[in-house]
Amino acid sequence: MKPLKAVSLFSGCGGFDLGVSKSGVEIVMANDIDHDAVVAYRSIFPDTEVIEKDVREITTFPQADILIGCYPCTGFSSAARRRWKDRHEERDLAQNDKNFLFQQFLRAIDIVKPNLIFIENVRGMLSAKGGFFLNQQLDGFRSRGFEDIKPMILNAADHGVAQTRERVFFVGFHKRLGKIDYTPPKPTFGADTHRAHKSLHDAIGHLPLWPEGEFFDGPFHGHYLTRNRKRRWDQPSFTIVADGHHVPLHPAGDPMSFVSKDKWRLNGEFNRRLSWRECLHIQGLPARMNAGETLWDKYRVIGNSVPPRLAERLSKSAIAILEDLL
Repeated sequence: MKPLKAVSLFSGCGGFDLGVSKSGVEIVMANDIDHDAVVAYRSIFPDTEVIEKDVREITTFPQADILIGCYPCTGFSSAARRRWKDRHEERDLAQNDKNFLFQQFLRAIDIVKPNLIFIENVRGMLSAKGGFFLNQQLDGFRSRGFEDIKPMILNAADHGVAQTRERVFFVGFHKRLGKIDYTPPKPTFGADTHRAHKSLHDAIGHLPLWPEGEFFDGPFHGHYLTRNRKRRWDQPSFTIVADGHHVPLHPAGDPMSFVSKDKWRLNGEFNRRLSWRECLHIQGLPARMNAGETLWDKYRVIGNSVPPRLAERLSKSAIAILEDLL
């Protein structure tokens, strides 16, 4: 049997695609506008055609069995909306065309004609503008034959990734395949599984304690100290984000202390942010990946990725179902 083929849009460095490829899927085309993400993608998938261009400028796509889309989510995230509280133009989500890039994914469905679609986004997308963006996407999917589709929230820590990272996913089968009984993956780590979550020690315990030049060593500004940023060695990391200013602290040294609402205190002498390489290991990305030229590029490319292990867990059974039907 020939391998299933997939087209990937808003591909980033290829974290989701790497997870899907573990099931034998061939990625025949990928796309991203971020140059450093494209360089990283090519270092993981040297044989895949990667188009570095605004997706709105791409007029055609190859037909494939699967279509993957991790369209930008900055405008949907609750963290971004908090940071933009004094910037009305960006806070008005309906006025930012980047928040409508899901329409390009819908356009691609019409051309690629997939039997199976995968989408990833942040939780904030579900409630953004009173659910407007969620309903726009669901209407678009269903009008194109993906009728039995709804969002699911997965925590990466529950699926073998050493960080508590919750994201929204959609898995949709086209109605021409008939009624499909797809069940989201159940947690394999954490409560009720008899397996402890993967920890920071599991992910980065083997790395140098002070990797000179690999982490941002600037001051800890006021916003950074509004919450706890340091997990213990035996815990999973907080979410790995795409901004070097905001990445979690390394677990070594003393824990932070709660002072009052929106105020935490650093303790002891060892307090540094995670390095880009530690973030890469926590995300579960391959060490061979070329993450970018500057420190900021590396943090951004790594933090924007879907952990491959989570993508594999989400997609494996869906891919098996599709293979059985074709």
